[in-house]
Amino acid sequence: MLRPKTLICLIGFETGLGAMAAHAQAAVGRVSEEPVLEYAIHPVRAAGAEVSAMQVRVRIGAPSTMRGPFSLRAPLVYAGVRGIANGMENMQARDQVGVIPLQRSDDAPDRSGFARYRHWRAQRGVEFPVTVTYRFRLPTDVPVVGPQFDVRATGGGFSGSGLGFLVMLEEGPRQFRSRVRWDLSELAPGSVATSTFGDGDVEVRGDAVRAHHAFYMVGPLSRYPARGDDAGLVATWLSDPPFEPIGELQWASRMYDYLRRFFRDTSSAGSFHAFLRPLAGMAGSPGTALRNSFMLAVPLRGEQTDSARLATSPRETIAHEMVHYWATGLVGEPGANAWFNEGLATHYARLLSLRAGLSSLDSYIQSANAAARAYYLSPARNLTLDSLRALGFSGGVGPTSPQNMPYVRGSLYFADLDARLRAASDGRLGLDDILVPLFARIRRGARVDWKGFVDLVVRELGPSARDQFEAVILRGETIVPAPDAYGPCFRRRDVKLKTADAVVDGYEWERVPEVPEERCR
Repeated sequence: MLRPKTLICLIGFETGLGAMAAHAQAAVGRVSEEPVLEYAIHPVRAAGAEVSAMQVRVRIGAPSTMRGPFSLRAPLVYAGVRGIANGMENMQARDQVGVIPLQRSDDAPDRSGFARYRHWRAQRGVEFPVTVTYRFRLPTDVPVVGPQFDVRATGGGFSGSGLGFLVMLEEGPRQFRSRVRWDLSELAPGSVATSTFGDGDVEVRGDAVRAHHAFYMVGPLSRYPARGDDAGLVATWLSDPPFEPIGELQWASRMYDYLRRFFRDTSSAGSFHAFLRPLAGMAGSPGTALRNSFMLAVPLRGEQTDSARLATSPRETIAHEMVHYWATGLVGEPGANAWFNEGLATHYARLLSLRAGLSSLDSYIQSANAAARAYYLSPARNLTLDSLRALGFSGGVGPTSPQNMPYVRGSLYFADLDARLRAASDGRLGLDDILVPLFARIRRGARVDWKGFVDLVVRELGPSARDQFEAVILRGETIVPAPDAYGPCFRRRDVKLKTADAVVDGYEWERVPEVPEERCR
């Protein structure tokens, strides 16, 4: 069974960085040339060992008519990942005039751990194109259970997100042709670079941080399917995970196909990329989703200290990350929407795995009860949404941590909401009937915030639905889900939950033996 502490992902951060990109632009008038942002990356190995660093050259080929301020930035802290900017050494910039003097400054400390940046600001006006060079030193500390934005060496290569090693442009054009070019001459023969965008050198159009919103994996890769270029789910990994990967990725592929059908995705199916990275010292199986891909970290085979737990595949995490591909898109700051993005992915990961016939009734209700226990035992249970946002990633990890509260609070809220919708409509309407059309609208370009979502619920349940949302999600009042929140096969019962120094009232769900299994699915 998946432990709640492993269920960590930050799809909402992509929306936040898109807003940052829109802010990072200068008024330059009308120009005819299309700006190009090119990253040339050369991984470096020390005496045949693992990758220790990368030499990075960035060419900002903006229109020749452009003049103005110029600055760069990289995260000191991002979604709890610390020290990314500290790995960037010998930062230098040049334009047609010569060396550009750069002044370095850091944002003030921020307790939440959501985002804090280091800046390099030009001390004179620049003339494009500009070339930036730096050396990125890969971290060697023990990885933590958390979002997978950092870059890690493993298996003769490395993996991570663009946020973990690519410096960002702060001022400049809004839209670019972004290119990523690789020099793998120091890696083992047959090494390949792949990413969210595909294999090898790539070019994509979009905002200035498009290349940062992607995962990268470089080295002697293993693949599923073996060709690695099929439509649907494709996967790559470095080193050996603690489970047999092919069978688990076949399961993931079936889950992906089911989710496409459930969310009524009729778009032309391209590839959805899964990146699996076994890491030395990893003590869990955290995942993170970005656009049409996700990164999953697991322990190296043979390293786990709790073999009964870690040798099993984290299927619920895999399903959770894939749900994010369709079930996302609320407008707003990531910390404010975590109850929606993470709560809904937690709820649907367990429920849709069951409906697809890809998990058992036992694993379904064990997961639901684990979330309920984490919620009722958590010291953060009654924190307001604003308080949880302020704590962010500073409250530690684990099932009862403040960081996990949006997952369990949101998932209980959505299970209860589904039951209330079914009860109010005599079974004709459920949560799916509200959310699936909502996500289709968002895919077509609609912008919906949490207030728009609540309006949809109020339309079906009346003003009391707004009152309940504000009480549970905004103010943090304790939720008591409906007795049949997890379907007709299970009923709620009172339980006493023990902590180190107290006994807490809570709830769990038990099987109703007289209801046939078909009704549960």
